[in-house]
Amino acid sequence: MKKIIVIVIALSLAIPAISFAGSATSRWDVTIGGFIKADFGYATQSVGADYRTSLRDSLNGIENQAAEYGNFYSYGGETRLNFLVKGPDGWGAKTMAFIEGDFRGEQATNGKQLTGLNGTVPLQVTSGGKPATSSQVGSGVFSLRHAFMRMQWENDTLTIGHTWQKWGYIPTYSNILLGVNMLTIYNRGGRQPQIMWDHTFNKNFGMSFGIIAPTKEYGTTPNMSTVDAFSLSKYPFFEGEVFYTSDACGKIGPWQMLFSLSGFYGWDRQVYASTLTTDTTPVPLRYSDDLNTAWGVAFKGYIPIIPEKKGNKAGALSLSGMVFMLQNPSWYVSPAVGAYNRNYVSNDTSPDYAVPRYYGGWGQLTYFLTDKLFATGWYGQAKYRYSSQYKLQSANYNNIESNRQYIVNLSYDVNPAIRFGVEWDRIYTRYANYNSSSSASGAIYDRKGTLDSYRFGAYYFF
Repeated sequence: MKKIIVIVIALSLAIPAISFAGSATSRWDVTIGGFIKADFGYATQSVGADYRTSLRDSLNGIENQAAEYGNFYSYGGETRLNFLVKGPDGWGAKTMAFIEGDFRGEQATNGKQLTGLNGTVPLQVTSGGKPATSSQVGSGVFSLRHAFMRMQWENDTLTIGHTWQKWGYIPTYSNILLGVNMLTIYNRGGRQPQIMWDHTFNKNFGMSFGIIAPTKEYGTTPNMSTVDAFSLSKYPFFEGEVFYTSDACGKIGPWQMLFSLSGFYGWDRQVYASTLTTDTTPVPLRYSDDLNTAWGVAFKGYIPIIPEKKGNKAGALSLSGMVFMLQNPSWYVSPAVGAYNRNYVSNDTSPDYAVPRYYGGWGQLTYFLTDKLFATGWYGQAKYRYSSQYKLQSANYNNIESNRQYIVNLSYDVNPAIRFGVEWDRIYTRYANYNSSSSASGAIYDRKGTLDSYRFGAYYFF
């Protein structure tokens, strides 16, 4: 009798759920994929799991609270869900579409790290430099990563939509390093709307060319689309790549030898008042503008030094990495520093704009101790070439001048679905100048900082 009562109660609770259940169908072949990711860790500064740079250290006995107190963090927002659609042929091409999102939400639009609460607690900021509101920092909210369609011929591919850039993107760290969002400072790659044509001359040589969005697609003004100096230029960025790839040295997983030279070219348009209005001498207000060049070049590569043998990765060793130089990179790297007025005069009606160069690179070694247990060492360095005059201006004190990072990771695949990993991460950051906090005491913090992070992560792929 008790069992019958329990079954009746269980069924009565399930009826509402069953009544709302349905079946998902599509006109075409749809595959669902993604992964669940959970992070737990400890940082020696007051930062969360999505850190990018180190905060300023204390100086001369004056303590920066955020640098003095470590922090336990946890995170699940990198969990992803995607849909792969295979549709009918068209114009002699195979067609497909891909949609993917994660739960990181829409974060700060330029990746800068400022401080709040008397210069102690890091805040995320919007592109205008103001603290982001709760509606702008939506970790835990499902947000778009990819949304593109593709037509595939024998030697040509046309991609239209929101996906990874070509130049400088080589994701050998993806799902290996537990924290990768901070790697944007080393030009790890960005996703933006584009129209891209890929052509392979043969199985070894190929090229890509197309246009990509010069500005971040998502914003709050106007109409949820960011408008800045790059979108005001009226021109998209042009992107291209030539590459060589070969399986002559074997493979490790899906990766084989690859070398690529890639880059982008475009402009931004700085708008300024060419006449000013004063109380004593009214003058009609007019505007002028100045185009500034934006460009970037990158050389990337992957070498399977010791390839896997018959599908077994034990003893396999790979080297991958990239070097780059760029100018006026829009939001493609973080933190991004664009054009500035070298005259530093607030009422200047004929500003002299300049753009600092940005250069750096990263390298990664991955060694498989067994087919399922592997270790990775990663190193990256990046630097802005600021002038002495630039670094003396108070408006630029908080800009990152250089960043250096070391990562050591050990991961184990329980099976094709489950992966566990542990990771140590150290970041050295140097700012443009020393900084006076916003507190009444006017405390001065160091222009450099050091952050250590110890992380445990777990994946479930599906």
